Amino acid sequence: MFKNLPAFRSLPSAIGLPFLSSSEDAQLKFRSGDNGIKRLYSDEVISVNDVEYWSQFYRLFNSVADVYSLISIQDVRQTLANQPTNLSNLILFLSHHLFTLLPSPMFPSSGGGDTNRQALNCLRVLGRILVVIYESEADFRQSILNSSSSSETFAQKYLWNRPIVKDERDFTDPSGIQEDEGSGNGREERLEDDQFQIGDLDEDELDEGVRAFKATVKSPDPPSTNGKIEDPLSHPTHDTEEKEEEKEITMPCLVDQLFTCTVDLLFCAGFTVPESVKGDSGHGDKINYVIWERGIGSTTSLGNHPELDKNKTEVLRFLLILLSSTIYTPPNSLSTSTNLPLEDLTHTLERRLVLSLLCSWLNVSLTSTKATGGMTGQMPYSHLISKAAEEKRVLVKSCMMALLVALDYRRPELSSMNEGKDANAFRYFVSKLHRKEDFSFILGGILTILEEHAAVTNMYLPGSKKPVPYILETYMLLWRMIDLNKRFRVHLFDSGKALDVVVHILLTCLDLKDEPSQHGLLRLLSYLLQTLSADRAFATALNQTIRMNVPAKWAVQGTAADFMIVSIYSIATTPGLNPLFPALTISISNVAPFLTRIGVQASTRLMQLFKAFSAPNFLLADEGHPRLVYYLLETFNSVLYYQLKENPNLIYAILRSHQDFQTLATFTLVSGLRDIQRRKALRASGESQNIPMSILITKPPGIHRTNSELEMLAEKAALLGREVEDENDISISIPESRRESEVLNSGPESRRESVSSRRIIISTTEPEEVSNIGGMSEKARGKMRAVESDKGEEELADEELLKVAMAGVGPNGYVPTQEWVASWQKGLPLDPVLVAISELLPKIQDSTPKAGAPSQKLLDTLKNATLIDVLPPAPPIVPRKFQWSPASCIWLTSLLWGDIYVAGLSPVGVWRDTTVRLFGVKQAPVRGRGAQMGRVLKMIGVV
Repeated sequence: MFKNLPAFRSLPSAIGLPFLSSSEDAQLKFRSGDNGIKRLYSDEVISVNDVEYWSQFYRLFNSVADVYSLISIQDVRQTLANQPTNLSNLILFLSHHLFTLLPSPMFPSSGGGDTNRQALNCLRVLGRILVVIYESEADFRQSILNSSSSSETFAQKYLWNRPIVKDERDFTDPSGIQEDEGSGNGREERLEDDQFQIGDLDEDELDEGVRAFKATVKSPDPPSTNGKIEDPLSHPTHDTEEKEEEKEITMPCLVDQLFTCTVDLLFCAGFTVPESVKGDSGHGDKINYVIWERGIGSTTSLGNHPELDKNKTEVLRFLLILLSSTIYTPPNSLSTSTNLPLEDLTHTLERRLVLSLLCSWLNVSLTSTKATGGMTGQMPYSHLISKAAEEKRVLVKSCMMALLVALDYRRPELSSMNEGKDANAFRYFVSKLHRKEDFSFILGGILTILEEHAAVTNMYLPGSKKPVPYILETYMLLWRMIDLNKRFRVHLFDSGKALDVVVHILLTCLDLKDEPSQHGLLRLLSYLLQTLSADRAFATALNQTIRMNVPAKWAVQGTAADFMIVSIYSIATTPGLNPLFPALTISISNVAPFLTRIGVQASTRLMQLFKAFSAPNFLLADEGHPRLVYYLLETFNSVLYYQLKENPNLIYAILRSHQDFQTLATFTLVSGLRDIQRRKALRASGESQNIPMSILITKPPGIHRTNSELEMLAEKAALLGREVEDENDISISIPESRRESEVLNSGPESRRESVSSRRIIISTTEPEEVSNIGGMSEKARGKMRAVESDKGEEELADEELLKVAMAGVGPNGYVPTQEWVASWQKGLPLDPVLVAISELLPKIQDSTPKAGAPSQKLLDTLKNATLIDVLPPAPPIVPRKFQWSPASCIWLTSLLWGDIYVAGLSPVGVWRDTTVRLFGVKQAPVRGRGAQMGRVLKMIGVV
């Protein structure tokens, strides 16, 4: 009678109460119970034989998020402080389990089984612990800096210690894995040795260190066949030589063994690479150093396997954690601190393994974006990308970061005499790439990523595409390739794609210039631009028209050189970017001798930059600012010497601004301070009477509008492609910035030796006072510098102005002196410009319009002009190449690891809540609804 009654759900199910699964219940007990994480830092010393407790750490977790949520940084810190023995037992237990899993026939398990999860959990928990140990090691080094303490730290005792044991058995490979030279399932052709052949050196010219890279891979002995898994922690290093008379051997430290195991996991068949690469002889050849993707060194791909890619990403994350002691090293100690895992990666690995890692990371990083979900106009919305493709993007970023970390590392205190012997193996093999098809693959992959970034940035529907997460790494890789491989540099220019690269660089700068968090990337791009500009082929390519689609807001009529100059002007008018100015102005100076047909807009922007850099309030604000004027003067001189007839627009702009050059020729500290004071007085007068500065200023030389007015006016003019109303209307923000170590170098003396000492009178039809250039002291100004000073100038209150200078000029509080002013003012290469003005201005003054563009007749006059008879012989063209210094190396290392740190914040926060020392970490302000909720909670006392 009860057969047809409806089935009733349980009460918890009926009312919708969530009940924990057995796994979730176990995790909850681990977090809050007595036999969980709390026991680790309790007063009890847990025996290493308590397998039931220790095994929780590799059985309990299902994802990396579980590890980071159930084991906090504070838990690890508390254990390290209260019970370091328990922490060491945990590390040794997890390491031992990982080392025994690797040669086990049960690993890897098919279908992502339990042994795979155990191996990943070992890496996850060890990574959670290592960052705290690295942090405490850095704190200890800092604390003993001024003391004589010699106590042994936790890291020295358990991570770096190399015990010495008696050699009572035959040498056995720690991994228990044999690498048979015939194994590899027919994939030995993947890595062709002639790919990295040394084509420009004889064998006799190679030193011992370089020859070491040509050694073959060592094949360890076969594993034991008695079925017993030996303890990997008791095995010696690979490079220990067997000698009958030796009774003791040095063991590898735990970090060395973890590094070796991690690298092997990256090539483990069934775990990170397909089962197909495994040989037929059982588990002995499951580790096969094959290249993951088609590209350099390989003509076939292993295929896309989402589960294997996820495992690769996790192993690479642990590898970066293992290498991350650099994050906790202060910048001033970076050049003297050894990173042992990085040392192993870049200087001790066998040749074949280095090449397999290098090619795998390169190929994965630069594979077509179709494999990573990239869109080049074919797919309108990136949220349609599959989850597998998104995970592939994460793998690409991980590979790029690992590769760049390897290319970045330098041995501490490396002298130039030992560079060949101690060369970084990754740098060495990158420098030896030579095949054209490989260069095409690298350049094509980089440009594909940059095109995707440009498509995302310039979409009409904001947010319709996800941003490229590895744009900084892409530019950094491009810079490394250009810097390390001369053949790749030549290929870049021969391929005709150098223009595309420079347009992408400038567009990225323009798009990100208003974001302070991206200023590190902008600085990198400015150095990359300077590196490219030192090549003549790059400079001549700038005379071509841009083939790419440039957004309308940045578009410029003319050649790529016009676009470059106008873009640099727009960057210079953005507050906070002063550290970029030297490299950007040097880039213009490097290409100037080869530029032709510079347009009206670019010529105007160049002169506005010159006016801004030569303004007294900017010149006197920092000791490095005068060299910016020097670079621009070199730019003008190069055009006068080499491309005079081809650039009438720029020559006309120079002639119209002749008063600025004459003022600079007689610049002194007193005159500069007087101009600054006059400007302040005008501003104060305008504010008190509510009168605009544009009415108060009637264009006296050196007087400018307020900073806010000028920034708005200049930026608006740049965006609209128009000239500003007043040629003096530009100002440069002077925020606090690092001073560059580079000093101002005087130009060649030949530029001034042949200048005539005759008196030159320059007149103008514009309503300005006639300025006379006369002869002052040759020692003080040079034969061409002297301009008659205004009468009565010495009677002004110079002492009051000098007192103002003693208080500091500019936000950095720099105190200029007349001696300092004289030191750089005498070295400015002004003579060629002054000679050109004296020769050409009288020829065009009758036809010079008071406003607007010059007439065609005037331009024809300038095209037919010549200065050969009056200018000294042209100096040689010597571009200023970017020079790597210790400071620049440290800066680039901090930029790279800073980006790795930020990438580690999502989704788990690898290094979060630890004290890093290589760079500063500033929490970004919370905006939107989250910020409003925070303010409400703070008002009611909740937070």
